[in-house]
Amino acid sequence: MIPALLKSATLVLMMAAGFLAWRLRVLTREAVQSLSRFLVDFTLPALIIMSMQRPFSPELRDEAFLTLGISSAVYAVSIPAALLLARLIGAPRRSRGTYAFAASFSNVAFMGFPVMEALFGRESLFAVSVNNIPFQVLAFSAGIVMIAPGRGHARDGAGSGGATSAPRLSLRSLVNPAIIATFVGFAFFLFSVRVGEPLRGALEALGSVTTPLSMVLIGAMLARAKLGRTLGEWRVWILSAWRLFVHPVALWLGLRALGAEGMILAVPVVVAAMPVAANTSILAEVYGGDSETASGLVFLSTVLSTVSIPLLSRALFGT
Repeated sequence: MIPALLKSATLVLMMAAGFLAWRLRVLTREAVQSLSRFLVDFTLPALIIMSMQRPFSPELRDEAFLTLGISSAVYAVSIPAALLLARLIGAPRRSRGTYAFAASFSNVAFMGFPVMEALFGRESLFAVSVNNIPFQVLAFSAGIVMIAPGRGHARDGAGSGGATSAPRLSLRSLVNPAIIATFVGFAFFLFSVRVGEPLRGALEALGSVTTPLSMVLIGAMLARAKLGRTLGEWRVWILSAWRLFVHPVALWLGLRALGAEGMILAVPVVVAAMPVAANTSILAEVYGGDSETASGLVFLSTVLSTVSIPLLSRALFGT
């Protein structure tokens, strides 16, 4: 357990720096929003492209397509399961979509990449990038429809800032820097295109910022959450247990039964064990979901993941 705990402790200390920076007002809401956008639009795409700078081989190509297929199949099962779970725990109508979204989508951008790199090394990020394609497509299409009550119009007082109409879904709405970087990086891999200097050095430097910056921003987000109200809602605990333990363990058992091993097994399982996606609260706020519950889910699952991730990684993969 010591190596896994040390890796987790490193990430926790980075989160603590963000927490303290928020409390000391070094980081403001506007700064967190701007840095979050910078991470998603610049440092994460750079990390994705450089993670795919791998020598081409038919074996790695086949592994990538298999990873993409597994990821798509996981969402095909987990989204209906999440909708059913929200009903089974008796989530109020205005919160049902928020719970379902939280159970379906994990925090890949802010925690999935840094944790996988910490546990399995930089070579694992290639598979994580490919695994993340269905997330990018579904979270901002089916996910918005899921989280927006009445297709974007608030009901029963949902949301705190007033709902906006859900956007019309189109190919353009699904295009974002992470998706573009994934396809560019994968094309570079398939055609053996090597990024040269000075661009390579710039992309590597930007990509290296992703892990510390993401942990700092999560710490700042946790600092502004309402802990007391979060801990008092039992459904938040049930959903966090599903997100952090039940879902990844069930996925591990299913993939092991099918003979999966190595990164084919580790990537989808560890990604599934990440806490609730950070954009759950953002989308709930914008599209009329229960943003207070969403923030609580992000907060509690992120705090618990600092213990659950090293425990699961040690128990399931020996890392």
